[in-house]
Amino acid sequence: MTKRQFRFYTFLFIASMIIMAIYKFIEWVATIHVMYWLIISLLLVVMLIRKRYTKRQNEKNELEVQRARLERLGNLSVLQKMTSIEFEKYICDLFIQLGYEASVTQASGDRGKDIVMYKENAFTIAECKRYVTSTVGRPHIQKFHSAVIDSNAEKGYFITTGEFTKQAVEYIVDKPIELINGEKLVVLIEQITRHSNEPVNNIEFYLKTIEI
Repeated sequence: MTKRQFRFYTFLFIASMIIMAIYKFIEWVATIHVMYWLIISLLLVVMLIRKRYTKRQNEKNELEVQRARLERLGNLSVLQKMTSIEFEKYICDLFIQLGYEASVTQASGDRGKDIVMYKENAFTIAECKRYVTSTVGRPHIQKFHSAVIDSNAEKGYFITTGEFTKQAVEYIVDKPIELINGEKLVVLIEQITRHSNEPVNNIEFYLKTIEI
C-alpha cells in the first residue's frame, strides 16, 4: 500500500466515524421528549436575558465611575494641568456620558480633529486645546472648519481651557461650529455630571442653558 492510498483510507475511516457520530447524535436527539426541549429552550432564554442584563448593569456601573471621575477632575486649574492626551481623553469621556459613541483619534495625522463622535446617525467632531495663557485665534478655527467640511461632519466643537480671540468668535457666526472656552467648559461639566441620568441628555440642550 502506498502512502497516498494509506492517507486516503485513513481519511475515509475518520469521515465515516464522524458521520456515524452525527447520526447517533441525531437519533439521541429524536428520543428526547418535547417537554425536555421546552425546558432547555427556556433555560437558554433565561441565560440570554441574564447575560444582557449583566452587560447593561456593567455598562451602567462603568458610566457611574466615569461620571464621578469627570466630576472630581472638572476644575479649570486641574484641567489645565493635564497633558494634551489626558485632556482629549477627558473630553471624549464627557461626550460618552451624553450617549455619544466617541473615540480619540491618533495623535499623528488627526487632520484637525481630536475626537470623532456618533449619535443618532449624526456625525460630529471635536478639537481640544489645553491652554493656560494662550488664546485660540482665527487661524485655528479656520483649520478646524476645514476639518469639519472634509469629514462631512454635521457640526464641530472646539474646546479649550483658555479663551478665544474676538476674530475667532466672529468667524464662526455662520458656521456649524461651537466654541467652548474654559469658563463655559467647567459649567458644562457640572451640568452633565449632575444630570447625566436625566431623559434630556444632549450637549446642545446644556449649551443653551449656559449664559456666559
